[in-house]
Amino acid sequence: MPTLKFPNLFSEDLPKIIQRSRLVYCDGKWREVMSNQKTRTASGVYNFVTQEGVVLIRRANAKVGSSLIGHVDLAMGRDVDYAGRLYFSGRTNRRILRKWTNESGHYRPPAIARENAGIPESLFQSGRFKSLVNLGI
Repeated sequence: MPTLKFPNLFSEDLPKIIQRSRLVYCDGKWREVMSNQKTRTASGVYNFVTQEGVVLIRRANAKVGSSLIGHVDLAMGRDVDYAGRLYFSGRTNRRILRKWTNESGHYRPPAIARENAGIPESLFQSGRFKSLVNLGI
């Protein structure tokens, strides 16, 4: 089955230039591989996009100036295979992925396409979105 692509629903929102990390599973741990190739064990909450089978991440609370970094920034405005949030265990039990969702305002991928994410489907929980009608769209 060919991979679906999901476009940025708000094309007027230009992406910020950011540093992105890759998410990899290695030796039983979820690891964040940074642009300088340093790695650290994943913990906390991350936004993610999957493009061409690569999962790109950034902490959900990361900012550029006073603006939060979002999915459109991770994807550099381009189409994605999937987008959402990852929830890892915290300080004492890092590396354990507790759940992941399709929560992404710019892409809103449907739950049915979750296999595109490249993340274990058994941990998926569908997110809730505000209606586009409520957003004036």
